[in-house]
Amino acid sequence: MTPQDFQAYLALQQQIIELLSRMALALEQMIPTGAAPNYQFAIKDFASFNWASIGAVVIASDSSGATAVSWKHHTYLRRSPTNNFKAAIWFSRCTGKDERGNNVYEKLVTFKAIRDAEPLNDRVTSVQR
Repeated sequence: MTPQDFQAYLALQQQIIELLSRMALALEQMIPTGAAPNYQFAIKDFASFNWASIGAVVIASDSSGATAVSWKHHTYLRRSPTNNFKAAIWFSRCTGKDERGNNVYEKLVTFKAIRDAEPLNDRVTSVQR
């Protein structure tokens, strides 16, 4: 191998290293950095919700609104309780099983009745002055 061939070989190896580094970075960005955040919004906002505001894209919908959304390369499905709990809509996905074999879920967003804030007590208002 001539010195010129060796230099060309080294340049090629450097290019390969740079490309592999870029690929690794791209793959790392595809993996969520943690669990879904379970954002909370008022249920009245569901029908006109701006999914892009939380980085999600609607991938399916019906007459009631979004039924499936994609967030960080994962699909979250619409759910709502059919029991005596208060009205709510949430988007969740199964992340695996627990030690007893039950499904484990994470929520991306929940739409529910948002209560008004309680008034501050006297102790807190006195410290604010």
